[in-house]
Amino acid sequence: MQTQMDRGTARDALTKFAREWTERIEGWRANGQTHTEKSYAQQFWSALLRCFGVIPERMDLFERDATRASTGNTGYIDFFWSGVAIGEAKSLGEDLGKAHRQALDYLSGGSINSFEWPRFVLVTDFEHLRVDRMGDEPWTVEFDLADAPAHVDQLMFLAGQETVTKAEEKAASLDAAARMAALWQAVVGDEADQGVGDDAPTHPEDEDALAQEASVLLTRLLFLLYGDDAGLWEDDLFRRWVESDTTADNLGPQLQGLFNLLNTPESQRRRVPATLAKFPYVNGGIFDGSSPVPYLTAEMRQALIEACRFRWTHISPAVFGALFQLVKSQKARRGDGEHYTSEANILKTIGPLFLDEYRARADRLIAKKSATRREFDELQDEMAANLYIDPACGAGNFLNVAYARLREIETDLIVARTKRWGTMDLTYDVSFEQKLTIDRFWGFEINWWPAKIAETAMFLVDHQANLALAKARGAAPNRLPIRITAHIVHHDALTLDWVQALPEPTGQTYVFGNPPFLGDHTRTAAQLSLMQHAWGGTKQLSRLDFVTSWHALTLRLLENRYGEWAFVTTNSITQGDQTARLFEPIYEAGWRIKFAHRTFQWDSEAPGKAAVHCVIIGFTRDRATKRRLWDYATVRSAPAEVSGVKAVNAYLVDGPEVLVSKRTTPLAPDLPEVVKGSMATDGGNLVITPAEYDAVMADPVMAPYVRPYVGSKELLSSQQRWCLWLREMNPGDPAHSPELKRRLQAVAAMREASTAASTQDWARFPHLFRQLGLVSDVPFVGIPEVSSENRHYLPVSHFEPEVIISNKVYGAVDPHGIAFAVASSSMFWTWMKTVGGRMKSDPSFSSTITWNNFPMPALTDEQRAALSSAGTKILDARAQHPDRPLDEHYAALGMAPELVRAHDQLDTIMDKIIGAPRRCRTALERQELLFDSYVRLTR
Repeated sequence: MQTQMDRGTARDALTKFAREWTERIEGWRANGQTHTEKSYAQQFWSALLRCFGVIPERMDLFERDATRASTGNTGYIDFFWSGVAIGEAKSLGEDLGKAHRQALDYLSGGSINSFEWPRFVLVTDFEHLRVDRMGDEPWTVEFDLADAPAHVDQLMFLAGQETVTKAEEKAASLDAAARMAALWQAVVGDEADQGVGDDAPTHPEDEDALAQEASVLLTRLLFLLYGDDAGLWEDDLFRRWVESDTTADNLGPQLQGLFNLLNTPESQRRRVPATLAKFPYVNGGIFDGSSPVPYLTAEMRQALIEACRFRWTHISPAVFGALFQLVKSQKARRGDGEHYTSEANILKTIGPLFLDEYRARADRLIAKKSATRREFDELQDEMAANLYIDPACGAGNFLNVAYARLREIETDLIVARTKRWGTMDLTYDVSFEQKLTIDRFWGFEINWWPAKIAETAMFLVDHQANLALAKARGAAPNRLPIRITAHIVHHDALTLDWVQALPEPTGQTYVFGNPPFLGDHTRTAAQLSLMQHAWGGTKQLSRLDFVTSWHALTLRLLENRYGEWAFVTTNSITQGDQTARLFEPIYEAGWRIKFAHRTFQWDSEAPGKAAVHCVIIGFTRDRATKRRLWDYATVRSAPAEVSGVKAVNAYLVDGPEVLVSKRTTPLAPDLPEVVKGSMATDGGNLVITPAEYDAVMADPVMAPYVRPYVGSKELLSSQQRWCLWLREMNPGDPAHSPELKRRLQAVAAMREASTAASTQDWARFPHLFRQLGLVSDVPFVGIPEVSSENRHYLPVSHFEPEVIISNKVYGAVDPHGIAFAVASSSMFWTWMKTVGGRMKSDPSFSSTITWNNFPMPALTDEQRAALSSAGTKILDARAQHPDRPLDEHYAALGMAPELVRAHDQLDTIMDKIIGAPRRCRTALERQELLFDSYVRLTR
C-alpha cells in the first residue's frame, strides 16, 4: 500500500514549489520572456503533482487530444487526469476565466467520455492558480502562487483525499456499473441473460461455463481497477500494464499470469518482469486460480482500458455492489440502472438498531472536556467486540454501510484521542489504534455470485475507511496481503445452523438485513418445508410470510446471547391474522419492539420486480430502552419521527402490547354475525354479464334462476351483474336448455382440471356454487372485503333478499341498523386499518379479525337508538344524490358536505361509546382508545 500523503508534508512541499516558481517567474520578467504557456506547462503541473506524492512519469497526463465544443476542432489539453482534474496553463498575465472556459469547452466537445469527467478544473498563468470544484457542491478559489501553502486543503484532492457527496457517489456507482456491464457484454455477448436477485443461480455450476468464468473475471478486475486508484500500489500501475504489456491477442493469457502473480508471495516469485514485480501479494482468495480466464477479444481490451480511465474511488461500495450483481441481466444492462437499495433505506434499519447510539455516545465523549483516555478506549473496544450479521446479505450492502459508518465513528475517536493525548507521529503504527475489523461482519447468502461480490465489496469499503483514517490521522493500516476478511457464508440461511456457524462474541450480536419477501399464496412446497424447519415442526404457519423464517432463526440464535435485531419485511406481518402468530413467540421470548418504521415503499433491486410496501421493526430485550417510531404521510414520503412514544405494539401503534387473534363470534354483544358471500369457482360460467343478460332472460328455462350478483366492484360502483342461482334447479332443466347445459358442462370441466382435490370433487355438482355464504330472506347489510385506503370511511350498502353476494362481500342481517352504523364509523375504519389485513395498501375486512374483535362495550338502549338514528341520517344524505354510486359518495376529495356532517354525527356517538369525551380528531386518538377498550374487554 502506498504511503498516504498528510497535509503537513504537502504544505511543506507547496512552500518549496511556490518559492521555486516565484523565483523562476521573476527571472522570466527580468529577461522579458513571454509565451511561457507551451514551454513550461508540463514542468509546472508535474511539480505541483509531486507536492502531493503523485509521480507524473508513471501516468499519461499531458497533452491529451480532445475536440472543442465551440469550434469542432481538435486541440490538446495541457493536463488531464481521468476522473480527477483537467488543467490549462496560459502565459503570464492572461485571463484565467478564459482558460477556465477553454477547459470546459474541451469537456463539452464529446470526445471525452462522461465517466472520465474530472471533478476539478485547474487553470494558471504561473503566477496565479484558480481551482474550481464541479458537481453537487461546487466552489471556486483563486490565489497567488506564493499563497499556495495556505490553500493546501483545497488541493488535497490531488493526493486522493477528496470529499465525495452521496449524490456523486451514486452517480459514480451507476457509471461504474455501466463500465462493468460493458466488460461483461464484451466477454459473453449482448444477448447473454442470467437470472439475478431471487432468480440468480445458487452455485457456479448452475450456469454455463463462460458466464461462470466471466463472473470471476469481473470480480478480479474490479479489485485491480479499484486498487489502481486507491493507492494499493503505484497509481495507474494496472492501466499502464494493460496498455503496454497486452494486446487483443494475448490479453487473456497475460491476465491469467497477473492473477497468478497476485496470488504468489513476493518471496516465492522467480524471474518476474520489473513492471509485474511492482504488484504486491494480495492473498484473501480473490486470485486463487480457481477459475480460468476466458478467451478475450479486442472489444474486451478496449472496454477494460475505458474502465481503467474511470475513477473507482468515487463509488459507494454499498450501491455499486447491488448494481454489480445486475450486470448479468440483459434488462438491467439496457435499463436506467436504478435498481439498488439506497443507503438512506439501509440506515433506517441499522441506525436506530445500534449506529445512532454509537454516534451519539462518540459525539458526547469527544465534546466532554473531562473524558479520559480509558473512556475512549472502552467505547472503541465495545464496537470492536460485537458481531454484526446480515443473514440474507445479497451483495453485502447492509454490511458495507454498517462497517463504513462504524469506521467513521472510530476514526473520529482516534483523531480526538490523538489531539488530546499525543501529536500525530507518522512513525507510529496506527494499526494498534484501529480496532474494528471486517472479520466481525458475517453474511449468509444462498447465491454464489452476490456472495462473491460481497466479499470483494467488504474489502473495498475497508480500504475506503483506511483512506479516510489516513486523511484524518496521517496513517492507516496496511491490509495487503489480505489476512483479515469478512465472513460471507455461501449457504441457504434456512438450512444453516446459525448457532454453530457464528462465534459467540464478548460483546453484542446484532442481526439485521432485508430477507426475501414471499406471501403464503406464492410459496412453494419446498419453501413451506424450509419455513417449517425454521419455526419447528409444531408451529402452525397458516398465513405467515416466508420472511418470518428469519425471525424464527434469529430468536433461536439470540436465545442465550446478548444482542438485538431488526429486519426490513413486507408490511403484512403487522396486519391481520399473521401478526399474532408471529409476535406471540417473539413476546414470549422476552423481546419488545425497540423501533419501527410504518409502511413505506421499498424499491426492488431486481429489474422488473414491483416495489413492495414494507415496514422495518427492531427488537430488544432491554425494557429501559427508549422506543422510537417513524411515520410516513404517503408510502413515498420521507419518514417523520413520532414524538412522545411510550411503547410500540405489533401493529406499530403507540399503545398496549396486545395481539388480536381470530375470534369466531363478536366480542361486542350488540354486533350481529357477519358472513362472507358465496364463491362460484365456475370459470365465469354461472355468472351473467350485461352483454349476456338479455339472451339469458329470453331463455324460459334459465330466466327463473337469474339473481342479482354483487361483489366489491358492483357494491362500490353500482355496476350490474347476475348469476344463475340453481340450488332449487329441476334436474331435468339442462336437457331443455342448450345454453344452460353448455354452461354446466364448462363448470364441470373447469373444476375437474383444478389441482385442488376439493375443487375436483365439486365437479359432480356443477350447478352449485363451490362455497355457500350468506343467503338471506330478509334485507341485509353488505360490506366490501377491500376498500381504498384513501377513503375517509368504509362504504357500506343495503341489499334486498334476492341479491346474492360474492365472496368479495360480507353480509349481516341488521334489523336495527347497528351493524350499518358501526361499520360506517371512523372508529371501525380506524380499527380495520390498524389490525386488519391489506390487499396491497388497501384495508381488508375480516369477520374473524376486524369485526369479531371490534372492542365495543355493551350498548345501552339510548346508545342503540342513537346509532340507528345516525345511520339513517347517512342513508338520507346519500339519498339526496340517488344516481351516485358509493365510490363517488366516498371519493376522498369530493364528499358532499351533508354526508360528511352525517358521518361526523355518527362519529360523535361512536367515539363516546368507545371511551372518548368528545369526537376524536385523529386516528391516533382512536387507536389509543380502541386498544385500551380491547384490553378491558379481553382481560
